[in-house]
Amino acid sequence: MRLRGQKTTYHHGDLRRGLMEAAMTLIDIRGRHALTMREAARRAGVSEAAPYRHFANLDELLGAVAIEGYEILIDDLEAVGSAKAVRETYLAFARDFPGRYELMFGRLGDRKSATKRKRLAAEVAELTERAGGLAALHGEASLALAGLTP
Repeated sequence: MRLRGQKTTYHHGDLRRGLMEAAMTLIDIRGRHALTMREAARRAGVSEAAPYRHFANLDELLGAVAIEGYEILIDDLEAVGSAKAVRETYLAFARDFPGRYELMFGRLGDRKSATKRKRLAAEVAELTERAGGLAALHGEASLALAGLTP
């Protein structure tokens, strides 16, 4: 489920959401390896210790970002009908959110989110079946991100 409209009593507002947004932005711009808890805190405008109130470590934050990426992609895929639209939607997500896309399909050390990530990946596979399947679309998107397609 996407993280929308969460309410919190934390004095900075919804810190978890702010950290997620900071992480997603940084990952999409500079890649997953550019993200640190310190950088997420800086971008969210809070102390270096504040993120640990919501995420035990960086892997947990990365896992949460990957889950949200899957949820957004699933919402986008469910909104289209034809095989061509599924393909275009999948490739557009990879192009528009390259860091998040690579994170979603990469290896993460966060065991807390692993089961949910696997379930969401299976849902994406089911939704992409009519457009050639996840493996084909993932290969096409990966080649495009690497600049190996015209």
